Amino acid sequence: MGIVTKTGDKGTTGTLGGQRMLKSSSLIELNGQIDEVNASLGYLNSLIEEGSDFPKKNEIMEFLRYIQNGLYNLGTEISSGFTIVRFDESHALLLEEKIDEMTNAMPPQTKFIIFSGKKEATYTHVVRSVSRRCERQFVRFLLEENVDPFPHCYKFLNRLSDYLFTLARFLNQELGGEEIETIPWESGK
Repeated sequence: MGIVTKTGDKGTTGTLGGQRMLKSSSLIELNGQIDEVNASLGYLNSLIEEGSDFPKKNEIMEFLRYIQNGLYNLGTEISSGFTIVRFDESHALLLEEKIDEMTNAMPPQTKFIIFSGKKEATYTHVVRSVSRRCERQFVRFLLEENVDPFPHCYKFLNRLSDYLFTLARFLNQELGGEEIETIPWESGK
């Protein structure tokens, strides 16, 4: 199959179910944002691979690829109108387990932080913010489509940003990056 089909030259694209939709539709916007999160995770993995070694490096890189594959499957669920289901409760729970593992290996966070430190950690925060934007689009889409209850794949995406926040902190700890705490401003200063 060739990459150039010219079928989208009038602003439409095909779905997994064979429908033609406007590229400006909520579904296509959501799929585009999932793609952006996935590409960002790929770049993050490259940064980690090129960076310094630390004990959990290979495990984290492998898990990021697992998440990327999960995002591909998430797109399949959405594009099929949830007739294809690839997620269950265990996928969000696995993210929670990974969050707990990293959290237990770090001192407790007691203040808000400025997204700072090593480039791998700061870029993880960029990916986290991109995933949050994607999550907001997912909610819009689910509400527009009257999907109730929200599917397990949404819960996976919701947990992903928590995982990425924790990963950023963990990467700073493992790579010797400094987390800078926020300073509350006083009025007029």
